[in-house]
Amino acid sequence: MLPTVKEISKLRKSLGIRQKELASVCGVSQSYIARLEKGDINPTYENIRKIYNYLESHTRKTDKMDMEASKIMSVNVIHCSSTDSVLSSMETLKKLGISQMPVLNGDGRVIGTVGEVEINEFLMRGISPESLKKMIVSRIMGPALPQLPPNTPISAIYPILRFSNAVLIMDKLELKGIITKADILKAVESYAEPSI
Repeated sequence: MLPTVKEISKLRKSLGIRQKELASVCGVSQSYIARLEKGDINPTYENIRKIYNYLESHTRKTDKMDMEASKIMSVNVIHCSSTDSVLSSMETLKKLGISQMPVLNGDGRVIGTVGEVEINEFLMRGISPESLKKMIVSRIMGPALPQLPPNTPISAIYPILRFSNAVLIMDKLELKGIITKADILKAVESYAEPSI
């Protein structure tokens, strides 16, 4: 028995699959998926079956993967110090094409996050770009990204990445790595079904 439209929407979101990806694989438009999930259209059995089969295949892969965070995390974590200038942090973000990075204190402990969101927030408050450039990171940083130990299973990271762009992997208080949505998708896609 195929799931309801509401169950399909919930499953898609829990797997971190975008409407655009699902639409492309199933041969429909993104607007079709959006309207389907809102309940604006009655889908054909064939379309529901295609959508469900794709989501179900991802679920099976995820369930079979006994992978810990340490296996898929990026270990070269770009970060800055709380005493760095905002200008130097902005240059790092721009040069490396990243949107945010962890902020460490003098002891190497993660104490916050700095990125486009924090910088833009200050600009929207009326702080001039020149004034912002003279500030240090600790003045504008936001809360630290969620932190998990290296042995955390991927399945526990999925829900967190629905609300956060990344998760930091910590061994006690030491920063060991970072996992983004892209890392999770690569892990799922590269996981090969065992040959029979």
